[in-house]
Amino acid sequence: MSWLEKHPALHRVLLILYYLAIILALILMYGRGDFSTAPFVYQGF
Repeated sequence: MSWLEKHPALHRVLLILYYLAIILALILMYGRGDFSTAPFVYQGF
């Protein structure tokens, strides 16, 4: 039994922080309003 299984509340907090970090990274990447796709995406159309 790991120390994380002994503390379910800590596990939940770490999970929430993990998801918040992902959302924050997405906001930082796309928050400038630059939603243009890479030019190679529509090359074949």
